[in-house]
Amino acid sequence: MKSKVNLYILINIVSFFCVGFLAFFLFNTDLIQPDYFVCTNIISQDFQILNNLYIYNFPVSCDQNEYFIGFKDFKSIIFTENAYQQRPLYIFLVFAFNSLLSPLVNTLGIGEIESIYFSIVFIHIQILSSAIIMLTEILEIKKIKYFEIVGITFLTMLHPLAKWEIFEANNWMLSFLTIILPVYLIQKNPKVSKKGVLIFGLLFMANRSVIACFAAYLLMGYLNNKKLDIKGSLQNLVIFFIPFTFYRLYFAINDLPIFDTNAKYFQQFTWIIDYFTWGGDRKYGEYFCQRIPGFIECYFDGTLNLIQYLSVPFIFSLVSGFILYKKDKTLLLRILISSFMLYTFWSFSGWYPMRFIYYSLGNLINILIIFGFFNLNTNNIFRILYVLPLIIYLLFLTMWNNPIPEEFIDSKYLNISLVGMVVYFMCNYKTINKI
Repeated sequence: MKSKVNLYILINIVSFFCVGFLAFFLFNTDLIQPDYFVCTNIISQDFQILNNLYIYNFPVSCDQNEYFIGFKDFKSIIFTENAYQQRPLYIFLVFAFNSLLSPLVNTLGIGEIESIYFSIVFIHIQILSSAIIMLTEILEIKKIKYFEIVGITFLTMLHPLAKWEIFEANNWMLSFLTIILPVYLIQKNPKVSKKGVLIFGLLFMANRSVIACFAAYLLMGYLNNKKLDIKGSLQNLVIFFIPFTFYRLYFAINDLPIFDTNAKYFQQFTWIIDYFTWGGDRKYGEYFCQRIPGFIECYFDGTLNLIQYLSVPFIFSLVSGFILYKKDKTLLLRILISSFMLYTFWSFSGWYPMRFIYYSLGNLINILIIFGFFNLNTNNIFRILYVLPLIIYLLFLTMWNNPIPEEFIDSKYLNISLVGMVVYFMCNYKTINKI
């Protein structure tokens, strides 16, 4: 327990360092194109710390106001048509932590907005830290060195989902955790536990896609025991929906209107019902692809774009995946089940920005890269050669909303990464070949 706490603290320290570095590198230098392309703008902002004002460039999302309303007053998302009314857990976590900070914030002369920004980053880091610790346990890393902690934390923080979104209010960080969670739980207990089911039920209150990873958890339990327990499955389903049911009952008892922006404005998933009810085409273009079977082609095209976007990490993940297949087929199967359940879930959303595909395949690539970090390298020299091309590539990779695939990354950094990757595989070929 003590070693796990120490690991958690160290990951937090490294993560906060990475956040400070990335905030400066991404938004306050000219070393990379500081552009989110869609929804978010990087603007000059005044930050009040110790009653002094500091001016820095920082991202402001088009969704920020909806989130911040809840961060300041959680009740407001329940009693108004807030976009995140039906996904309250994330907003509650930031609200609760920010409320705890209030006495300290007032003493140190820190502004309200600055306190909220810090709370957002803090919650994101706790989610990522928890995921990293679970992953090290899944990979059965008995003793982890300081260099290894820095390496895997830095790689995780540089992956685009964390690199660009850790500063913004969103619940996207949960996707990394929820892919790892069913694998972690089933390795701790080969049978589906009621406690595990309830954890998924609570996380469902933050993001609907958690239901896909819950399904993966049930499937892994079935594959372990080779027995379909219909009664137990129904009980698990009831337990899973208990938190959400009580939340919705509150609305029913108090006669409060229910607002679901995803269904109302984006027709996420509901477009399939509408398609067969109304017939004909639905929304198409600007990420929308609500046609049958056209949505499959759109999702496939988005998948190819993601592979191009993460080309160098993708190659590393293929090698790592092959080695994992040779070492532990069961673990690879579980990771793939969790990832592709989520991948399949988002395929029916009808709205396909690249980040929806990243939630599954992008996180899968990150998981396999971390596995490779520990299992492909016998010493720190090889580990350095392993991470260098990945760090260079991920550090200079633009945001995934970049509409021009040829400009995902500057060609000189791409070439440096490719050369570094070739050098690594040439130097470490004998070790990898022996595995």
